Amino acid sequence: MTEVTLTALRKDLFRLVDGVLATGEPLTIRRGGRRLTLIAEAPKPVLTPEERYDAYMAQGVREGADDWADDIDTNKSHWTWDPDTKFDLGDK
Repeated sequence: MTEVTLTALRKDLFRLVDGVLATGEPLTIRRGGRRLTLIAEAPKPVLTPEERYDAYMAQGVREGADDWADDIDTNKSHWTWDPDTKFDLGDK
């Protein structure tokens, strides 16, 4: 662990901070008999779409899902597509 005074930190701040980020080694700053430690936060892992889906599904059923209305007709809650049907977009 590197240890510097506050004055030395001020003189070389960017190089010291870049060193902490590059190596992950903490930097201790001394001032008036007290110490302060600067550490780099670990980067969050990037999840694949499959891992995001698995994490979402692992959360389980949403709270209040049992309170949804029972009269929803799920047979009409989607569109059907017919390749022979023409779309009328109202363009004139």
